Amino acid sequence: MEKNKERKNLVQSVERALNILEAVRDNGGPIRAVDIANKVGLSVTAANNLVRTLYIRGYLDQNDQSRYILGGQSFLLGNAADAWSNLRSAAREPMEELSRIGETQCFLGVVYNQQIIGVNIAESQGPITVPQRQNWTDQFHSTAVGKVLLAEMPQEDYDNLKESYSLNNFTKQTITSWNTLEKELNVIRQQKYSVAHDESVFGVTSIGVPVVDNENNIIASLAVTFSSYFHDDEHTVKMLKLLNNASKKITRGLD
Repeated sequence: MEKNKERKNLVQSVERALNILEAVRDNGGPIRAVDIANKVGLSVTAANNLVRTLYIRGYLDQNDQSRYILGGQSFLLGNAADAWSNLRSAAREPMEELSRIGETQCFLGVVYNQQIIGVNIAESQGPITVPQRQNWTDQFHSTAVGKVLLAEMPQEDYDNLKESYSLNNFTKQTITSWNTLEKELNVIRQQKYSVAHDESVFGVTSIGVPVVDNENNIIASLAVTFSSYFHDDEHTVKMLKLLNNASKKITRGLD
């Protein structure tokens, strides 16, 4: 009920403008005005008025084909709003070292607005990569990072997320039962790591551990991603040692 009240109190024109910015962001490339209108569910005229305003203010720009992209003001606004700059800075070198030694891609995720936000990614030289375009922000139940974040989430936040969250099925290994998932979350709390084996993408395994601040509060999850071909007990032990070492270095690097 509370969420419905908040929804009614939103200023419609502001919400529509934000929907347009998010549609352009999520498109993955330049987009026509008519396609923006379709994505946000507005008439072409209504969408054009908002798009034009955002363009004039610099939050949208156009390429040579007059298709829209995010503008310079969006970039400046995003940089100014980086709430994780300290965490990102502390994580950079430990993650690069982890990626190099483990020959795997490394990913650092946090929870924001009931989504997984990747605040840092260390690229690997291997064949498995995490897409830079974050279209996996709702995959709490099928990724190692997401499972750690769910397991360590405050109960009230967990209950609120559960109300609107769907356990979407991605592969035959994806957990789609809350009862099964919550049993696994209990195990993750005890063992302090998570594994997602072929659960989000078949052939891809990830292992994740918590990252804490200097007061031992969970602030993020650190994970490695690799081909499921290498997934066995020996490899898990190796990755966990590297992950926990990197996690401790990140904590020490926080101001």
